[in-house]
Amino acid sequence: MSNNISALKIGCGKYFHGQGVISLLAEEIKLLGGHALIIGGSRTLDIVMNSVSDQLEASSVTYKLCRHTAQCTTEWAQRYADIAKEQECTVFVACGGGKCIDTVKCASVFSGLPIITVPTSIATCVAASMIAIMYDDSGKRAPAVKLKKAIEVCIADDGLIGTAPKRLLAAGIFDSIAKFPESLHQKKAASYKDCDLCEYIQITNSECIYEFLVNEGRNLYANGKNANRFTDCILTNLLHTAIVSGFADGSGQLALAHATYDFMRNYNTEKSASILHGEIVAVGILIQMVFNQSPQKDIDEIYDLMRFMNMPLKFKDLNYEITEESLGFFTEKLAQATNITAGEELALLNKAVKAVL
Repeated sequence: MSNNISALKIGCGKYFHGQGVISLLAEEIKLLGGHALIIGGSRTLDIVMNSVSDQLEASSVTYKLCRHTAQCTTEWAQRYADIAKEQECTVFVACGGGKCIDTVKCASVFSGLPIITVPTSIATCVAASMIAIMYDDSGKRAPAVKLKKAIEVCIADDGLIGTAPKRLLAAGIFDSIAKFPESLHQKKAASYKDCDLCEYIQITNSECIYEFLVNEGRNLYANGKNANRFTDCILTNLLHTAIVSGFADGSGQLALAHATYDFMRNYNTEKSASILHGEIVAVGILIQMVFNQSPQKDIDEIYDLMRFMNMPLKFKDLNYEITEESLGFFTEKLAQATNITAGEELALLNKAVKAVL
C-alpha cells in the first residue's frame, strides 16, 4: 500500500495578496508562537522592516533580525537553524527573493520551525513552493531540499513587490511562461485521456499561466505596479506557478528550459553569475519550443516578447562561448538531463540548440 502513496506538494497554508497585506505580519507571527527570526537580503530586509517595524514594536511579538548576503547553501541554512534554536525562536520570516527565501526554507526543514515568506519580487515562485533550490559557495547547483510540510504563510504585498526592478519582473514572467512548453516535453496530451490526470492538471494550468502572461506581458513590463493586472500577475507567478511545479514534481523529469539553467550554473558558473534565473530559463524556452516543434508563430511571439523586455536572446547573452566542442558539450548534457536518447529526438535537440546561436 505505502508504495502507491504519493504526496502532492503544492501551495501553502495561507496566501495573502494585495495592497497593504504586509500589515498582517505581526498577527501571523503571533499565531505561530510570537518570537520570529526575520531574515532578509541586503536591500529587502530594510524594505520590509520600514513597512512593519512600527507594527511589530506595537504588538506583543518579539524578533531578531539577520541579513543574508551569501549564497543559498545548506551550511547557511544550518547556521540559521542553530541561531533560531539558540534564540528560542518559534517561527522564521524570510524576506526577499530566491537566494534568501530558499535558504530560510531549508533552515525550517533543519529546525522543524514554521516559516512565513514575504517575497519582494516575483522573479521565481520560491515563496510558495515546497522545494528549496540549493547551491554551493561557488554558485554551482547542489541537491535540492524538499520541504516536509507546506509553507505556513505567504504574504505577497503589492506595494513591496512593486519596488522590485523591471528586470526581476521580466525574469519572473518568463520563469512562469516556461512551465507550459516544459510540461509538453516528450508528451502529446490533447485530452485527459492521453496521460495521467496529475500530468494533465499540470499541462492545463501551465497553459493558463502561459496565455495570461503572454497576453499581458507587455503591459505588465511597461507599467509595472501600475499595470491593471499587476495583482493577478503576482498571484500567477507566486502561487499558480508553484502549484504547477508541485504537480510536476512527481514526474522526476527535468525539461529543457530549466536544464539550460542548471547547465549554466554548473558549467558556466562565473560567467553566468550575474544573469538571473528567469533570464537563463527564457533562452531555454526557445530551445524547448523548437524541440517541441511548436508553431513558428508561437516561437516568434515569445522571442518578440523577450526582446521587448530586454531579455537575453542567444548563447552570447548568457556569456557562454560557442565553439564546436562547447556546443556539443552543452547538447550532450541537456540530452542526459532531459532523458533524450532516441535518434530522432537527438536530431531535434541539435536543431533546437542551434536556434539560439
